[in-house]
Amino acid sequence: MPATIYDIAREAGVSSSTVARVLRGDTKGDRKDSAERAARIRQIADNLGYRPNLRARAFSEQRTKGIGLLYTDDAWVFEGVNDKVLQGLVRELRKHDHHLLLVPVDAGGDWEELLLGGHVDGCVTFQPLPDAVRDGLRNAALPCVMLGDNSDPEMPHIVVDDVTGSYSAARHLIALGHRRIGLYVHKTVKPHCSIQERFQGFETAMTEEGLEPNFWHCAEDEMIAVLTRGGARPTGLICYSDLESTLIGHAMWQYGLKIPNDLSLIGFNDKFATKYMTPPLTTVGFDANKIGTLGAEMIIRSLTGESSKAAPAITSVNVKTQLIVRGSTAAPPRES
Repeated sequence: MPATIYDIAREAGVSSSTVARVLRGDTKGDRKDSAERAARIRQIADNLGYRPNLRARAFSEQRTKGIGLLYTDDAWVFEGVNDKVLQGLVRELRKHDHHLLLVPVDAGGDWEELLLGGHVDGCVTFQPLPDAVRDGLRNAALPCVMLGDNSDPEMPHIVVDDVTGSYSAARHLIALGHRRIGLYVHKTVKPHCSIQERFQGFETAMTEEGLEPNFWHCAEDEMIAVLTRGGARPTGLICYSDLESTLIGHAMWQYGLKIPNDLSLIGFNDKFATKYMTPPLTTVGFDANKIGTLGAEMIIRSLTGESSKAAPAITSVNVKTQLIVRGSTAAPPRES
């Protein structure tokens, strides 16, 4: 039979209630529970192979230990860097004995039963939510944290510092001598705060030097037509993501143009094995795992009531970006 808290209590010579408090990390206010005793109780639990009964704990605490990931489209969950965000999120939730449930909130889903029927304690999302869902969360008093999005001012959020990231990318190209520089977003990219913020950083860097902040939101064939035309074509291009950079780099090769000799190329996200491309891609990177980790910490704090007047709840966190310079950027062609 599996070990119980009563077995641990007998071995440690303490009450079962003391064991329960130690194992859930709640030893505040109990002067008899020294750090040494708590450590000994945990060691005995490990030696006996104790495994907590999460279902019983959830019942006694009147919590499900479930966190719902709300989404309207599968792409919001699996595209871009969100897989890395999920890794950090799930890993941190597990440390706190919580688990993640996928909750589609499209028109035909049963999200109301899942959210309002007590199946989750809180929620996270990658995207702006429909009004009906936001109203449901508010009415049910369910906390929700946005991951990588800050479009809802009422929700706490963890976001990438996209402004600084695109600013540093543009400054890098300017320092190399480029003057005709563009920012490219593929037409399939869904509306998102990161588009505006990456343009903001790009525009600031360009206008500081009196340069035109060229912006394209189109299909790759339209972008390729701009890059391969004669005359005053762009010599430097910052892409919304590494995927766009891969498409553009391949197209340049097909047209007999070389990266970075004919076009300096910068991506964003540091994904898709960018350092193994030919040439290795200069890109803006950030710790996507950290977004998930911080998001999990934020939602757990909201559930456990750790915030106070002395230490108010953190509602906004920016994850730093870093320009990773590789082989896809160089000085512009001489005739430029």
